[in-house]
Amino acid sequence: MDIRQINYTTDAFSSLIQLINYIESSNTQGAGLRWLHRFELFLKKKLQAPLQIKLCNNAAFAQLNLRCIYFNDWVIAFSAEENIVLIEALLHKSRISD
Repeated sequence: MDIRQINYTTDAFSSLIQLINYIESSNTQGAGLRWLHRFELFLKKKLQAPLQIKLCNNAAFAQLNLRCIYFNDWVIAFSAEENIVLIEALLHKSRISD
């Protein structure tokens, strides 16, 4: 599947913005945007074949047919259809159990 679009649910996008703001406020100026750039590059690379990524180990996410990838300490739960990936949750790994 060739990914043409990565979208976010409102909750996932809110989590992303909060994370970027936190990184920016606790590091040097521009750190949040640098982190976001690395995050976006990671997503583009990792989500080339999203349907090949296994369902989440977490029972609740798996029941929703969500797939999970990890970026550093962050769990990214997503669904995939045709040419669209929907990021449904972005959580610190300490907030979720497998």
